[in-house]
Amino acid sequence: MKSPSFTHLSLRARFLAAMGIVFVPLVLVALGSGLFMHRAVDALNRVVEQSVYKLQTTSRLQNQIRKAYGLVRDYTGTPRYTVRDQFRSESQTVEDIFTEILRKPFLGPEEYTVLSRIRREWRDCVVLANLIFTSNTPKPVAYQLDQRVNQVMFALDQIYGSYYDEINAQRSQIGEAESRFLLIIVLAIGLAMIGAVLGAVWLSRSVLIPLREFERGMTHFANDNLSYRLDLNHDNEIGQLAREFNTMAERLMAHHNKLEELSIRDGLTGLYNRRELEKRLHEETQRARRYNRPYSVLMLDVDHFKDVNDRYGHQSGDDVLIAVADLVRLNVRPVDVVCRYGGEELAVILPETDESGARIVAERIRRTIEESITTTPQGDTINVTVSIGLAGFPRDSVTGAGLIHAADQALYAAKMDGRNIVRNY
Repeated sequence: MKSPSFTHLSLRARFLAAMGIVFVPLVLVALGSGLFMHRAVDALNRVVEQSVYKLQTTSRLQNQIRKAYGLVRDYTGTPRYTVRDQFRSESQTVEDIFTEILRKPFLGPEEYTVLSRIRREWRDCVVLANLIFTSNTPKPVAYQLDQRVNQVMFALDQIYGSYYDEINAQRSQIGEAESRFLLIIVLAIGLAMIGAVLGAVWLSRSVLIPLREFERGMTHFANDNLSYRLDLNHDNEIGQLAREFNTMAERLMAHHNKLEELSIRDGLTGLYNRRELEKRLHEETQRARRYNRPYSVLMLDVDHFKDVNDRYGHQSGDDVLIAVADLVRLNVRPVDVVCRYGGEELAVILPETDESGARIVAERIRRTIEESITTTPQGDTINVTVSIGLAGFPRDSVTGAGLIHAADQALYAAKMDGRNIVRNY
């Protein structure tokens, strides 16, 4: 005989029909699990948001220091009084970022001490920079400034790495929280099953089967399968609990994807960063060796980029660099990997592409950028070109680092031959 369905009834009504034997255990499951999930989601959101903030702020601090330091380097090459005013503004922005992050209550004592030390070192850099601006012979002081800035950037890189490790540790904490929640669910289910056996067989179809679905969901979560969702569309407490569970899963997946994206992307252009480039090169080299397949690497550099910064300002220079990055992405395949290698230099990995095919892609990129125009917020139009060097596996090198070196040498040859051209290694 088919058991009747009571999914349209509330848990309370079903418990009364079962003589109240399993009423208390299942109420504890619904209320306790819902309260635990609500608190767990709030706590995890706060922890993850704090880590994301520290990671983003550290990256923003590094970019701002590079911008201010670039003004000093420009001044040593071509002294201009406007650069000093720009430097004061940019260095004040750096100071504001330090002030902002040091005021955060969630900053640990060790983090506060390290950031305070870096802040003092940066202030020493500002003193040296002002000495350069007021000295008739700024270049001897520039060497000291280079050393100090390198120390500051190295220390910030270490902090960035520690925040990245902190994020990984938080992922482990999330896994531990999931395990604790799974234990609570299992214990609650055990109590409910005892009551259900004493109450009636038909109760298992309306209560215990959905709870087993929860158990399967937590097992998937424990195995890092954050895409799993509970398929429980009941108009009762269990259905509400399932919806809360799925909402928590969506938030965890969103934070997980956001953290992964932050760790591999360049903050200005949105391209992959150098760390991700090295990882992809290693993977592509292993694949090419295993299947005896070619692949190529392009190195691109914006011609006379310093002149763009000097004439139109660093903000316009950033706009040009973003436009160039977008044009490169539009001219390659979805499987190709475009990275910001450093400064105005980009790198492109072309899987399954020999050198003749890579040259076609490089020429297409070069021609597209040459024909493009970037308009600044002030209404200025800027035309730029790029020089491109290319190298192929396995002819030019059998390692990722070797291909980067070969492509960089080819890029240097393109610069020496007049720029706005493509050169093979």
